[in-house]
Amino acid sequence: MVKPVSSDLLIAGGGLAGIVTALEALRAGKSVAIVDRDSPPERFGGLALWAFGGMMLIDTPLQRRMRIADSPELALNDWLRFGELDPNDEWPMQWARYYVEHSRTEVHDWLANEGIKFMPAVNWVERGRFGDGNSVPPRYHITWGGTSRELVRCMVNALHEASTGGRLAIHHRHRITALDHQAGEVCGAVAINEETGEEVRFEAANVVLAMGGINGSHAECRANWPRHRPQPATMLNGAHPFADGKLHHWAKDHLAHASLTPAKCGTMPRAFPPTPPIRISRATACLRYRVNPHSG
Repeated sequence: MVKPVSSDLLIAGGGLAGIVTALEALRAGKSVAIVDRDSPPERFGGLALWAFGGMMLIDTPLQRRMRIADSPELALNDWLRFGELDPNDEWPMQWARYYVEHSRTEVHDWLANEGIKFMPAVNWVERGRFGDGNSVPPRYHITWGGTSRELVRCMVNALHEASTGGRLAIHHRHRITALDHQAGEVCGAVAINEETGEEVRFEAANVVLAMGGINGSHAECRANWPRHRPQPATMLNGAHPFADGKLHHWAKDHLAHASLTPAKCGTMPRAFPPTPPIRISRATACLRYRVNPHSG
């Protein structure tokens, strides 16, 4: 039997969420394994390599210099309306509220400390064509010097600088097919090397799912389409094709007793009670699962 790949932290996905999670873990002295389906090194970085690089940030110094009055309360109300969040949907509401309250410190200021700059004008792309977007303030901050590709370059450079002592292993062209769990906790994963077809096992005390959403799959988009809106005959999809929702479905089907609690990647291994399976990175959302056999 081939020996499993061991690390303190296993991350499924090499986009910005996975990269930033790995970066903070490395700076905390942990060993990290990243499993990513894309090919090295030119595609490492996920959808951010293709994106324009805009971020919704609230009450930033740039907004203030432009005399744009913004607040977490305004942003949350806009998000609820334009994003059509259900106020009774617990986890999306917790994430939205946390983001608007902390995007200034945990995204804008954190990126500024990493040397990322923003174009000196806040844009307003969220007005909406068929409905209201932002109520008043523009919030779309664009990274300077190459849009999101420059952001990825800076983060990847920081990642390798933090990887002293060989504590980082990036497994390109690998696809996680299942998570291992013992005694009520996820402890690793099973992956396929898509170049050789070989099965590879990973073991880690902490497992983070940062593999994007479901929008890369047209089938998932159609299955989750709003019931009150007609579906188009054809779709142009700008999401990453590997964000297909398969690992989300696996986790839902096999970790039915996982309790979900929001926390932060940067505080690993500190946790919010009672049983913390989720870590939200500063770049975007990612999930850490822990099985709770006592939950319903």
